[in-house]
This record gives sequence, C-alpha cells and structure tokens, in this order.
Amino acid sequence: MGRTGITHTGLVLASLAVLAIAACSSSKIYPNVKPAWFGATPPSALANPAVKPGGQVPAAIVPAGEEDRTVLGGDRIRMSVDQVIGFADEMRRQGNQMWGRISGFPSQARTADWLTTELESAGLKDVKNQTYQATGEFWWPNEWSATVIGDPAYGDLTIDVKLASAVPVSGSFIDGIIEAPAVFVGDAGEVTTDGVSGKIAIQHTHPDTGAYSDRTKVRESSEKLIKAGAVSVINWVEQAGNMHVFDFGRCGGPCFNIGGADGKFITDAIKNAKDKKAPEIKLRLTLKAEMKKGLEAQNVIGVLPGKSPEAIIVNAHLDSWFNGAGDNADGVGVLVALARYFSHQTAPLPKTLIFVGSGGHHSPGMNGPGNLVTMNADTLKPVQLVINLEHLAQFQIDAVPEWKVNTGEQPKGFGVSNMSPYLVNLVKQASQRYGFAINPEITNSVPGDLGGYAPLNVARIQGIHSGPLYHTSGDTLDSISEPGLEKAARFYAYLIEQAMTASAQELNPK
Repeated sequence: MGRTGITHTGLVLASLAVLAIAACSSSKIYPNVKPAWFGATPPSALANPAVKPGGQVPAAIVPAGEEDRTVLGGDRIRMSVDQVIGFADEMRRQGNQMWGRISGFPSQARTADWLTTELESAGLKDVKNQTYQATGEFWWPNEWSATVIGDPAYGDLTIDVKLASAVPVSGSFIDGIIEAPAVFVGDAGEVTTDGVSGKIAIQHTHPDTGAYSDRTKVRESSEKLIKAGAVSVINWVEQAGNMHVFDFGRCGGPCFNIGGADGKFITDAIKNAKDKKAPEIKLRLTLKAEMKKGLEAQNVIGVLPGKSPEAIIVNAHLDSWFNGAGDNADGVGVLVALARYFSHQTAPLPKTLIFVGSGGHHSPGMNGPGNLVTMNADTLKPVQLVINLEHLAQFQIDAVPEWKVNTGEQPKGFGVSNMSPYLVNLVKQASQRYGFAINPEITNSVPGDLGGYAPLNVARIQGIHSGPLYHTSGDTLDSISEPGLEKAARFYAYLIEQAMTASAQELNPK
C-alpha cells in the first residue's frame, strides 16, 4: 500500500463519521429528525492543512562562478528528503499508532543504514554505523483512544465519535478506562478549576508558532487542573487541519492532545449540550503505555580527510516524530548533498570534515552526539567547530490570526555558542549571499543536538526554528521548499569552505 493508503480501521471510522455528519444534515430532508450532536460536525479523520505558498517561491541566489554546483540543487536534495521520510512513513503503514524515525526502533536503524550507504557512495572514508545503548527508560504509547460518547439525547442517530487526532502526552498512563464528563476550562495559562473534580478538563491553546512556544503554560495549567481533581486533561491545539501534535510532556496525570477540528467539535458539542440542558458530554479514554528498557540507537560517522587534521563536524539528527520532513529529513538531505559536494573537490581540503547522522534527538537516554563524543574521543580531538543542520527549509507559515503560507522559508534563529566575531560575521555574510532566511539577531543559544557536543569545548553553530508544523503529523514533504533546500545547502557549503581556511583563533577566540 502506498503512503496515501487507508487502513481498514480508518475506513470504519470514516464511515461512522459520515453517518454522524449525515445525521447532522438530515433535518433538511426529514424535518422531524433532530440533528446529531445538536448540529456540531465531527471530523472524519486526521487531516493535514494545505501548505501551498500564495505566490512564486524565490529561487536561491547563485553567485557568478558557482553555477556548476548542481549537487547542491534543491531538486536533488528533495529526492533524499523523500527517501528519509519514507522510513518514518513505513512505520505508520505497518499499523503503529505512534510513528516516525524513532531511536530505539527499526525505523531509525533503517535510516542509519541508508545514510551509511549514501556516505560510502559519496566517497567518505571510515564510514561507521555505530550502535549505542540507552542509558534510561523510554516512555512509549502502544495503543490509545479518545472517544466522545454518543447519546440519543444529543439528537437522532448520534453515535460515538473517535477523535482521530488524539495523541497521548509523554509520561501519561491509564489503568483500564477513564470515562467521565468533559468540561471546557478555557485557555492554557488562564484556566478555571471550578467544577473540574472528577471530570476531563479540556483546555485550549493557539500557538503563535509551534507548540514549543506554549510548553510552559500548557504544562503548568495541566498540573493545576490535575491537582484540582480533573481525571485527565485534553489540550486542544488550535491550528489548521486536524493534526497529531506530540508535545507538552509530563503534565501531572493522563493527558492527550487533539487537533484543531476535533477540538472545535467537542467544545461545540459541550456548549450545545449545556444550552439545550442535555446530559453532559462524556469522553472515554484508553491508553496502553510502557517504559521501554534496553533500547539501542545508531549514529553514523564518515570522514573526508584534509591537509590538516584540524576538523569540522557537520551533524544532522536522523530521528523524528511522525514523517518529520522539516525535523529533520531536510537536514539529513542537505548533509548528504554537502558530503557529495566536498568529496568531489579536485583540490585537497584545508581541514578534515567529519559528517555525522545522529540518533536520539527525541528519545530520552539516547543522546546521539553525547555517545558519539564518548565513542570517538581520539577522532574528535582535532575538532574546532561543530555545525548542526536542522529545520532548514520549511515554508514560512503564519498561524495567527489565521493560517497563511508565505513564499519564503521559516526564518531561523541562529546561534553561535562562543559568539566568535569571525563566525557571527560569516553567518550574516553567507545569509545575504544565498538568501538563507535567519533572524537579524544572532545569539549564543544552541539548543538540541549541539548540547551533546559541549564537552569538545569548541564553537557550535546552527540555525533552527519551530514553526506551526513542529512535532506534528503535518510535517510532510509538501511543507518543504525546494529552493529553500538549495539555499540551505549553498549557505552551509560556503560557510564550511570559509571556516576551513580560518585560523583556530578566529573560530575559537581566547
């Protein structure tokens, strides 16, 4: 079955939803029939928002003399991105409710095998696919459901509605079944705890960018509601479509996220039932989760020797939640393009380049860079700079006040850990040279994978963003800008070329 295949379960759920929708509109044909859910329309399935720019996407700037760098072309990189996405999508097609390129699971191992082959074919030396052990437990949801329970009191032909976008929050557990009335408590950060005891509290959040920006207030409000007696909390993440959103971990109890359309349906149904003085809307929640132990993950490392043993690491993490096109298939695709570009240089490289595909970015206890540093201490001694490729080429999307896809790419917050004047100026120059979108202010913030490289005590740099598709099932290939891939590849190729000729003092000033 292809990537757009529909499972048997999906057909059943869709059919049930169609019946409910039909019941909602049946009053137009049969005046005496009361619409299901008092007219609130349940979504039928997961639905990704349309990601199509409203105009022509600007091509990458190609300075004179660089026209022959076709290996850095967006069309070629896009094919690699699609292949990387395929390893995640395969996990979904195998019937897993949670899917992605998950460290500790075969999907990430297959991605590492693929990258090993790519780096070998590019001509890198000493390519290694290194397995390492997890240092802790990993929470994993095997199976779950969130169902709005139908009642004839809500209208003729009202049936149960399974919320297709529901996904449990990390650290959640349910022993058996939770079945309780649902109550809407307002916006995260401003929730009311009145009347939540013994009920399932639904809070709303509408992130300006990605869910990342709302983590603190969602988590704190969830904990507040659980302490007030709520038996569960559901986070309605209001964005376009009806997506899985995997974020807001460890909320103090059993918690779920639901997408935009599911959230609107259930809150409309709650309001309608209250207005009609009907019985309270109830939800049924199930979750089978476990703490996995003894998992293994993979890093891939390959070397292009230079005239000097002084080295630069180019890193991209392999793992993802869901298809992870922008997090981080685009980074892996650009990594492969850069490896091919530098391996085909006719002149010797001034410095050694070390290319890394790292695991464990999303999996506690499986930090790839940290394990890489430990396992390759001698190889990494001459390293002077670490460059991380992540979230490189997603279209710029405005989620507030309404969903809008722009013709450019998400601007990246760029970090230079040691704020080396040479590197800061180089980043700004390269951004203008190729049209690679970054925010005006460069800071010393380098979150994520670069933390694992901190023991090297050298400059670490990256450009990264967290847009509306961050950690969602909507992070698909359609959201990736082909010209953006080329802008990123040319930007980093130039940056690496310049850094290879820089002095140790310029890269890491004392």
